[in-house]
Amino acid sequence: MPLTSDRLSRVSSTSCGRPDRGSAGTPELFVYGTLVLDVVVATLMDRVPSSEVTSAPGWRAARLPGLPYPGLVADDAADAPGRVYTDLSDDEWAILDAFENPTYDVAVVELRSGRCGLAYVWPDESLPATWTVESLAGEGLQSYLERCASWRTRHDGHQRRPNRGPLTSAHGRRGLTTAHDRDRDAQPLTSTDVPRGRRQRI
Repeated sequence: MPLTSDRLSRVSSTSCGRPDRGSAGTPELFVYGTLVLDVVVATLMDRVPSSEVTSAPGWRAARLPGLPYPGLVADDAADAPGRVYTDLSDDEWAILDAFENPTYDVAVVELRSGRCGLAYVWPDESLPATWTVESLAGEGLQSYLERCASWRTRHDGHQRRPNRGPLTSAHGRRGLTTAHDRDRDAQPLTSTDVPRGRRQRI
């Protein structure tokens, strides 16, 4: 898979090793939060990719204070439910990576199925509350979908610009301002370094 961002070039792993590749030849992606919802994924990239229901033992979808989406954190007693997308194209990977909050790291996680997939993990593990998809029901989901649609419109417009240069996000980073960026602005979070003994670079 062509590297679409610095964070994808710095993929880290647990004991799982390298991620399995799907039918499109790209790494499989394990999702556990808002991206498990077909309506969210379809809003971002106009289709719902092929997937398998699975979970990630030793990981938990943690509630992020003030935010509608979770962060995946290591938890030996947990087993994060989700699904793994198996046929993402390079362009779809680029869309999702641009959309995701820049605080996330990308790591290889071992799944209940025995396969390994990439996942967006949160670097702060001191988050005791667990997120569930039910917390985004009703008006919360509708508001989130509107933000996703607005982000997609801006993203597509940026992609069509001739000789486009990188945009500056609300956090002063180079790249697009994501829907997740604006949520984080409402209540900033302090990230901590991921414990070095838990992962190794691949």
